[in-house]
Amino acid sequence: MGDLMHIEYRTSGPIGPEAVSGLFAKAGLRRPIGDLERIRRMIDHADELFTAWDEDRLVGLIRAVTDYSYCCYISDLAVDRDYQGHGIGKQLVRLLKDKLGEEEIQYVLTSTTKAAGFYERIGFEKADKAYVIKRKSN
Repeated sequence: MGDLMHIEYRTSGPIGPEAVSGLFAKAGLRRPIGDLERIRRMIDHADELFTAWDEDRLVGLIRAVTDYSYCCYISDLAVDRDYQGHGIGKQLVRLLKDKLGEEEIQYVLTSTTKAAGFYERIGFEKADKAYVIKRKSN
């Protein structure tokens, strides 16, 4: 692991589904990591995508779908387990909020029980009125 002071944050540029799939696995996220075509579509159709890099290693990513005026759904926030606890996830959320703003946009995400404390620490409030139609498969 490189020096965390040298993490580079990017807002654009090509990113391959292999790198994203690897990050999802290293972050412990349940995503279709074996389906690179599906991951490619996830990347291509995100409205916003910010990444964190340690040299040429993808170590963090935030992916969001938004209407840029009322609501933003954070569909992925992933940080490599080896890099967790160093502010990378918090910085990725900050970059997204800096671009979209805080006054008019409501940020929404789903969380595992394990990650809930992290989200509360960085300013998210737990909501009790969420409804989901689950996928038939991962």
